[in-house]
Amino acid sequence: MNDRPLKRKYARIERERRFVLRRLPHGLEPDSYERLRDCFVRGTHLRLRRVERPDGELVIVKLGQKIVDVEAPDDPRRREMTTIYLDGDEASALRLDGLRTVKRRYKFAEQCWTFCIDVWEEPASAAGTIVAEVECPTDEQLDAVVCPDWAEREVTEDPAYSAIVLAQASRSSDAS
Repeated sequence: MNDRPLKRKYARIERERRFVLRRLPHGLEPDSYERLRDCFVRGTHLRLRRVERPDGELVIVKLGQKIVDVEAPDDPRRREMTTIYLDGDEASALRLDGLRTVKRRYKFAEQCWTFCIDVWEEPASAAGTIVAEVECPTDEQLDAVVCPDWAEREVTEDPAYSAIVLAQASRSSDAS
């Protein structure tokens, strides 16, 4: 009767580095983006993400969980990520309480990788913040990425530039 284990490994390791920018890179098409509407569910590691085209048309909805990688708990570049893809009706059935954010996501190819560049729109306290991230399948490939010329600096190890901290900034600024 042990053919149905209580725990199964569905997560993948996300290897990522982040960079802060003052402006979008030269050559990036300003109208070529997807809008990400996130809800970080209070008291959990869950995030519901709605991806839309610029005109508001739904692309996809994802329920994700991002937690520390137990094999590298002190490495901010590595997280364990699990994703469930939902259709619009399934997502609408969920009534989640959490911190809400909105950002535009651009994709920019450089160094043989795709950098995702997020321009924060909401909360107001994070509006205008621009953070680029790049993912690689191995630690060695991630180590080989250099800070792009169009980035100000790397912020992978700076928690102030994590999505949840930027989302939480709205609560602290609202309280003042």
